[in-house]
Amino acid sequence: MRTMLCAAGLIGWVASAVAAAPDDGWRAVAHDYHEPMIDQALPRAKAMLERIEATAYGREEVPKVKALLEAQSVAKGIDAIVGQWRCASTQIDPSGVFAYPPFKCEISLTEDGTLSFRKTTGSQRRNGQLWPADNGSYVLLGGSSVNNDPYRSYSATYEYADGEDVEADTVGLLETLKDGRMRMVLDADEERVELYTLTR
Repeated sequence: MRTMLCAAGLIGWVASAVAAAPDDGWRAVAHDYHEPMIDQALPRAKAMLERIEATAYGREEVPKVKALLEAQSVAKGIDAIVGQWRCASTQIDPSGVFAYPPFKCEISLTEDGTLSFRKTTGSQRRNGQLWPADNGSYVLLGGSSVNNDPYRSYSATYEYADGEDVEADTVGLLETLKDGRMRMVLDADEERVELYTLTR
């Protein structure tokens, strides 16, 4: 199910939801196997970075990525994160660290009060709902697509989902950093992770 709220009351609702039980919303929707990808997003990303060998591709990116993962997060309200962003992607897997230039992303508040994230340029797209979580962070439950394929939603929001829908799911943890950037840790399994660095 999805939370339907009027836009005028969303900011107050988020504040009370985070104080009371911030995980109730997204956990009620997320597939069980996606919860560790969110709960352990940062530790998994850090562990993968530590395993990058000296001869691996993109080894020179490691200090910058390590600084991003270790940067302290701060709580920010909805009004501070809504708008247009530049999202620089970094992918980490056993073969190395692969950094890409920024693409366009946006965080918006829909008419029904849903907070959403969308990567709008580049060959790999993401689209989904942002749910309030611990310490002022947000959880992304969404879907991925490529090129000009239609944007996808999270499979658990479909009345009927097939294997292709589930395979296209994407989940992540979004945090605001002290310097005004945002950090999104995406699809953190045991072998690979993708990071977005969001800047204005």
